[in-house]
Amino acid sequence: MRRLTTKALGAFGIMLLSMTVASAQFPEDDIDVIIPYAAGGGFDSYVRGVLPIMQKYLPNDVNLIPRNMPGAGGRKGATAIYRARPDGYTIGAFNLPGLMLPEILGERVAYDLTKVTWLGRLSEDQYLLVASGSSGITSIEHLRALGRPVKFTATGAGSSAHAASVIAARMLGLDASVITGYQGSQAYILAVVRGDGDVALGASNSIGSYLDTGDLRVIASLERESSFPDAQTPAELGLPDLSRLSLQRMLGAPPNLDAEARAVLVDALAQALADDDLKSWSESVGLPYAPLSAEAARENFANQRALYEEFKDFL
Repeated sequence: MRRLTTKALGAFGIMLLSMTVASAQFPEDDIDVIIPYAAGGGFDSYVRGVLPIMQKYLPNDVNLIPRNMPGAGGRKGATAIYRARPDGYTIGAFNLPGLMLPEILGERVAYDLTKVTWLGRLSEDQYLLVASGSSGITSIEHLRALGRPVKFTATGAGSSAHAASVIAARMLGLDASVITGYQGSQAYILAVVRGDGDVALGASNSIGSYLDTGDLRVIASLERESSFPDAQTPAELGLPDLSRLSLQRMLGAPPNLDAEARAVLVDALAQALADDDLKSWSESVGLPYAPLSAEAARENFANQRALYEEFKDFL
């Protein structure tokens, strides 16, 4: 009788153990979210805006912990995400094309974005081509008629703004030179207001105040659906690929991410990006989201990379 009881207890113990293992569900601990830029900027604000909402949709009442890791233009943080264990407990944000350009231009980096596990896209800033309001330039045809190289202003060579300027100029058939070295988007946009250059490519959030005062004029919108009815669009210019030039904020994880962790994280992010609370927050702070699912984000990355690869010899 004692032998049977021992066997029964052993079987019961095994059953309890198997039930415990079966009931364990990712995540069982807090998740670090690496933000590869300093706190307080636009990139940081987007990520911190979505994390509390995404956290609601994670099982087991765990936290998403933002970790700012600035350095090397975002490469330090990207490397930390890429090299983390693929267990789902370290994920992070990626700036495209900023983190993609060094790879394409042959610089040595410690990550490979083609292997990143993409969880979804948070936002996209499409470009506007602007000229000084007092310049008399109102269209692409005016730029073509200048009789000299068109002067673009941008940040440093190899930056997103520089690459977008070079690619846009070539697509538009403009003889152009890019004046580089400005520190940040506000600086190179202001340079056009001053007359240092003829035009610049800027996102709407960096030029809004200058449009309101008339210091800048939008002469072409690279948006898929233009917010400026008087500005020429890629479709009207016969160059739909112009709308592929944009600044994007993606959420990703290390290569070969655990399948269960990926499913949970992808679902939580998708639900967060559709949540009315996030939409309300986005509208209140003026930071619009442009969500893409995990699969669409992966395809989007591939399309972006193909575009910049096509023009890499000119960058």
